[in-house]
Amino acid sequence: MSMIDDIFLRVSFLIFITGLGWLAGSVLRLGAKDISLLLVYIVAPFVIFLAILQSPADWSYFAYSAGALLTASLAACAAYAVGRLLWRDGRANLFAFAGGTGNTGYFALPLVFALFDERQTAIAIFIIIGINLYEFTVGYFITARGALDTKKSLISIIKLPIIYAALAGILCKSLGLIPGEAILSSLENFKGAYSILGMMVIGITFSSRSRFELDWGFLLATLGWKHLVYPLVGLTVFYYLLPIPPDALPVIALMLATPMAANTVVIANALAVHPEKAATSVMLSTLLALVSVPLAVTWIEKLVA
Repeated sequence: MSMIDDIFLRVSFLIFITGLGWLAGSVLRLGAKDISLLLVYIVAPFVIFLAILQSPADWSYFAYSAGALLTASLAACAAYAVGRLLWRDGRANLFAFAGGTGNTGYFALPLVFALFDERQTAIAIFIIIGINLYEFTVGYFITARGALDTKKSLISIIKLPIIYAALAGILCKSLGLIPGEAILSSLENFKGAYSILGMMVIGITFSSRSRFELDWGFLLATLGWKHLVYPLVGLTVFYYLLPIPPDALPVIALMLATPMAANTVVIANALAVHPEKAATSVMLSTLLALVSVPLAVTWIEKLVA
């Protein structure tokens, strides 16, 4: 199967899951915020803990996590500065969060497994760890500031269990305290829940709106930032600030070209910061990935050949 076919099937599946979310929200009257809180406070901590425990490389690979965290944070801060010039409400905060992340885990990682070798796959996993840390630290704080003051935003981050789950994962991996296979395989179930519920939240968010209006300014700004500005920031950070070997660049390009993260909608719902605008942007960004991902990977592979 070619990369184009694989991406098409993956996008189709994500849209299908979003459709199920819309159906569930319409028929069962589910609340997107409740499921978002479940993801943020229960499911996500187990996912990041497991990702760190199962990371298939030595500690030197955390340079890729640091690069991803730095890329996401710089892009988000720059997006926030631009957003404040465009909007005077929570849209600036949501735009900043979305401008610093992407659907690296459940969209990009399967493509990495299909396209790259074991070492490159390890690089991708450490990038995902960095992105997840951004989403629930810097990104969460910026988004929270759209609804809360600085003190309450900081308190909301301190209360996030994913931070302590990440520290626990690093500690356990350092000390070699790896659970048995039975426990690890059981924890794997959280990954599936994270992916499915994350995409269903988008559909549930759509179903909760009896009247839907597109915010074209916000939509075009988020798509342009995610698919044009964000990849340039990432390539600059990885290429000039970190000692990156040539064979790592195609992996990095793929991770940077991913569509907007479903977590944009999850956190927007959890913090009540324009979730409907986030849902629309994520869906259209996912469709754009049919073009952006193959172009990015092909261009980088030719550049380093």
